Amino acid sequence: MKRKDIYNRVNTIIQEKLSAGNLPWRKSWKAAKPPQNFFSKHFYQGINFLLLSCFDFPSPYYLTFLQCKERSGSVLKGEKGIPIIFWKLIDSTLQDENGELKVDKIPYMRFTTVFNLSQTSLYNNSFQSDLKYPDVEKFISTIPAVIKNNSKARCFFNVSKDFISIPVISEFISTDEYYSSLFHEIIHWTGHQTRLNRFESADYNSDDYSKEELVAEIGSAYLCSLFGINNTLDNSAAYIQGLLNKLQSDESLFISASSQAKKAVNYLLNNKK
Repeated sequence: MKRKDIYNRVNTIIQEKLSAGNLPWRKSWKAAKPPQNFFSKHFYQGINFLLLSCFDFPSPYYLTFLQCKERSGSVLKGEKGIPIIFWKLIDSTLQDENGELKVDKIPYMRFTTVFNLSQTSLYNNSFQSDLKYPDVEKFISTIPAVIKNNSKARCFFNVSKDFISIPVISEFISTDEYYSSLFHEIIHWTGHQTRLNRFESADYNSDDYSKEELVAEIGSAYLCSLFGINNTLDNSAAYIQGLLNKLQSDESLFISASSQAKKAVNYLLNNKK
């Protein structure tokens, strides 16, 4: 499948939700775990987290038709699968400018279809996930970011001086609002040139930084889902329309931002110093 076709299919799913006034990655995670594979219990990340968050099912588990069949199960009549992206690096032999052949790694992407466990005959309440979440403060303590408190009711990451500024937790309407805001800034923190180096400049008005905001939002949404926190960040009509407008000029917007968010989250979860 051509990359453009993949972009179009992904964007169609997300655009449909945005046009209805919904940000699918913003939801309450108090009673649900992030989407995960039924067999490996691996949490979907990046664009697949985003795609599966567009749908509301009673189970967090997903599996392919063949995986279902291997368990002697079947997909229920009338149920439709959800496309997710499978990708890997493959060897490709290319000819360089001197006419010499060299092997290089290139990304290969294709769609595969998964079904929610509740769409199959295998579903029952015993497969509901354990809703015990990791300790969020313990996680934050592993991140060597400089976090300063302010009294300006503002949350931001200072790129040039490399620190996060956020009001004290008691200044927020809820602890969920505090943590979702802090996660957003921590994702920005990973982009510093001494870490994942996503910033080419500190220009907060540039198109690159506008995309960086989406990276931070998707990364924050994933962390909220992982720790059972309600994502309370802005979901105004103006913000949604802004995303739709950007998508018109950049068809790779969500796949690219999701990929960067995945790298940022993995950097944090692996406790990189």
